[in-house]
Amino acid sequence: LNKKPSPHCPYPRSQQGITLIELMIALVIGLLATGAMLKVYVDSSRLYRFNEGLARIQENGRFGLEFIRRDARMAGFWGCYRDADLTNRISTGSANYIDFDADDVTGTNDDSATIGEFITITDSITFSGASGGGLAVSSDMDLPSSPVSVSNLGNFQTGDTLLISDCETADIFQVTATGGSAPILTLEHEKDSSDVNTSSELSKAYTSGSRLYPARQITFCIAAGADPEQPSLRRLTNPASSETCKDDGDELVEGIENIQVLFGEDTDADDEGTNGDGTANRYVDSDASGLDMDRVVSLRIFLLARSLNDNLTTEPSPYYFVDPVAITPTDKRLRKVFTTTITLRNKTG
Repeated sequence: LNKKPSPHCPYPRSQQGITLIELMIALVIGLLATGAMLKVYVDSSRLYRFNEGLARIQENGRFGLEFIRRDARMAGFWGCYRDADLTNRISTGSANYIDFDADDVTGTNDDSATIGEFITITDSITFSGASGGGLAVSSDMDLPSSPVSVSNLGNFQTGDTLLISDCETADIFQVTATGGSAPILTLEHEKDSSDVNTSSELSKAYTSGSRLYPARQITFCIAAGADPEQPSLRRLTNPASSETCKDDGDELVEGIENIQVLFGEDTDADDEGTNGDGTANRYVDSDASGLDMDRVVSLRIFLLARSLNDNLTTEPSPYYFVDPVAITPTDKRLRKVFTTTITLRNKTG
């Protein structure tokens, strides 16, 4: 007998659901779509980490060079006349004695720095000179042993190392006391006569208008940072006799793995660094034969910056640093070399 379909279900086969084959096809399509989205996410995440690491390297490298460049340009500044007669009045027996009588620019070559399990062979560079715009002496000194008067103290504090200059003569001394009634304050130079090179007197009684400047000896080096596994550019200012840049320097920029310094020497100049054309004829490291620091007129600085995170590349990326020989690291970090040439303006004028 032929049965008529129910008026409520005129097509009974359409209500039987999907088949197993259809379900499997749907699962396969879903898996393909999920895999594609997962690959896009992984690639985007990897690209983001790569770009973030590269941007951080660029930022750190530029900051590192700028810190060095600022202090390098002030090296050898001892008042308004670079050939002024300079005398260091700080006792060599003082814990804070700084050898300002040495070259304005010095460096070490190929020191080793241990950072975690990583050892890098790096240079260091030291600059000496006065900095800032200075403060004017407000009144004439009565005697070379008289306190130095200024109209305001500025940022000067007891213990600071200062330079006083009138463009003909310059003295370096340490502030042992400040005092006086406003608006006149006094700075007393060190009165330590235990050393033959130090007396309680400056070279002369300086007159009103002479300038006072902070005197600085600054060393840049590479050492472990706050994270002992990360190399950093560090700076040590006016170190005590027992302090070193690697142990006591302030961390400036993390991720700086190496610094190399080449000294630009004007070989046309005489032994006093004069009568040359102010242009470097050769760039050599600090151990080079015949290098005369009095004739150094410029520096070439190389910084090697690396990413803070590992595994930013699929395989180790070779790089070139100073020498034209490719270096292949053992990790998968990004690395970039930054270089600049700095003219020592106080050595070429």
